[in-house]
Amino acid sequence: MPARKPAVPPGAVPAALPAALEPQLATLVDKPRPGDWLYEIKFDGYRMLVRIEGRSVRIVTRRGNDWTARFKALKAAFTAARLPDGWYDGEIVMLDAQGKPDFNALQNAIEGGRNDQIVMFLFDAPFLHGHDLRRVPVEARRAALQAVLVETPVLRFSQEVPGPAGEIVATACKLGLEGVIGKRRGSAYVSRRSDDWIKLKCAQRQEFVIGGYTWPDASRTDPGLGALLVGHRDAAGLFQYAGKVGTGFSGEVSTQLRKRLDAIAQKTRPFAGPTGHDRHAQWVRPELVCEVQFNEWPQGGSLRHASFKGLREDKPVQAVSREAPPRELVKVTHGQRVIDPSTGLTKLDLARYYAEAAPWALPHLAGRHIFIRRAPGGLQAPMLLQEHPEGLRGLRGTDPRLWPGHEPAIAIDTVEDLVNAAQLGMVELHTWNCTSAAIDKADRLVFDIDPGEGVPWPQVQEAAVLLRAMLQELGLQAWLKTSGGKGLHLDVPLLPEIGHDQAKAFARAVVEHMARTIPHRFVARSGAANRVGRIFIDYLRNGQSQTTAAAFSARARPGLGVSMTIGWEELTRVGAGDHWTIANALAHLRQRRNDPWAGYWSSRQSILPALERLPGAPVRPPAPPAARSRSRSAAGSAAARARR
Repeated sequence: MPARKPAVPPGAVPAALPAALEPQLATLVDKPRPGDWLYEIKFDGYRMLVRIEGRSVRIVTRRGNDWTARFKALKAAFTAARLPDGWYDGEIVMLDAQGKPDFNALQNAIEGGRNDQIVMFLFDAPFLHGHDLRRVPVEARRAALQAVLVETPVLRFSQEVPGPAGEIVATACKLGLEGVIGKRRGSAYVSRRSDDWIKLKCAQRQEFVIGGYTWPDASRTDPGLGALLVGHRDAAGLFQYAGKVGTGFSGEVSTQLRKRLDAIAQKTRPFAGPTGHDRHAQWVRPELVCEVQFNEWPQGGSLRHASFKGLREDKPVQAVSREAPPRELVKVTHGQRVIDPSTGLTKLDLARYYAEAAPWALPHLAGRHIFIRRAPGGLQAPMLLQEHPEGLRGLRGTDPRLWPGHEPAIAIDTVEDLVNAAQLGMVELHTWNCTSAAIDKADRLVFDIDPGEGVPWPQVQEAAVLLRAMLQELGLQAWLKTSGGKGLHLDVPLLPEIGHDQAKAFARAVVEHMARTIPHRFVARSGAANRVGRIFIDYLRNGQSQTTAAAFSARARPGLGVSMTIGWEELTRVGAGDHWTIANALAHLRQRRNDPWAGYWSSRQSILPALERLPGAPVRPPAPPAARSRSRSAAGSAAARARR
């Protein structure tokens, strides 16, 4: 049977079929949200994407792993269906005798290779018949999918469940289903977690990483397990203990799981802290992800009544973190207002990003003067650079005694401060190169590698390495971050020993030396005409009251790039200054095991020896001992506040 030719819905754009596609993910919520939503059953299975091009069928996981070879029967079903070329989104399940998804049966079918009975429920088609449908409203995409899909026992359409949201959830729970998925009518398809798709679960359930197990009771005769000891990565990348899982495995399941765990056994505890079972535990390398259902997971406590549901081979260990409904710190008004028309990212997306990025961002903001760039009308409208909190509801100011005779600057020390700023339309965060407690002394230098027209990205990477080498010759270590725009930033932490004019003069001397030494790569003058094909290392940000986009700040330009801290060893793997955006930065941070800027906070670099070594650098007479002592004390106090 030839493929059906679908009617192209309004808003679809002719486009080639991409080789890869990241799926849209739903946000966990604890109750239905107001608005116009459609609801579907939340299937207890594995999320899968299917790419069809001619006779080629590829079945891939949400992480992009090709599992086509595992599902020969499912591939055959898609081949026989003769669907139009496209990307198809859905969930694979095994159904029990009552027609309900059975996750354990699915797991056994995948591991045992006997998976002819696997069913795939399709619910979206972001690409279809030579067109990109991602900007088409979800209800129209689903209608286009349903029009081309001839259902079979193996391929089915995920039907909308009619009725009030509360009743839909209650009915799903009574039937023993996992929950429901809500999708905001009119919403686009985005390759990230989105508030336009929500999930409401009947029981609490998520993935955990296995870090060990306890021995079975003496009464047990099989070489199985007593309880699994499971955990997750926290915001700092540490493996934290979450609790024990003592049910859900027995007989052959227990024996096979024990064999897999024994193969990755280790002597040391992988968790960051004690579990309460350390004396009776066998530790394992944290490499296996499992699905766990539980009644409660109190903050600071352990899982209660936890039951093992199966291993998850489609979930990487680094992506497993504590899943919880997003924290509502302030009411974000007009949350669906689009900030960036190029991606469809909204004001609420930005507020969510700042709320979740707070653990990483706040140490770079606390104790400093902050400027914010607001885009209340979106990136396409005029923007505002705000230096003071006056007239901005919900924002606090710095202590006016710290800079007598000047208006207080904006102070951001808490996650509430960040979200309040986002509520006001903030996109960018800019900080001074000093702490509020030592306003006249530079405690860092910033070099902004700003490429001119025609400069390829490898030359930007090369420039960072060359500049770092020169600073090392002067006895100074630099830490690296993307700018979130076109370039890279090098931050050099300092003891607060010199004023801003001297810091700027020193930075200028560094840049001029680079331009004299390698003139075909660098220029020492700003302006687009001066740097065509070359790079201007911007030193001007080191003057009094000058600012730089803070680490983890979004940038007010299409794509909403993020200024991301990186290690020098990562530089070759970064593809652009806006390699990370608010859509993918959090996933990267959660997967990171170590802070590449850990040494930044303990650095105690003096610039004084470098002043003597660099030709053209400003000569500064030594400060009186008392003044120097006060500066060091002020810096220490500010650092302590930032850590808090």
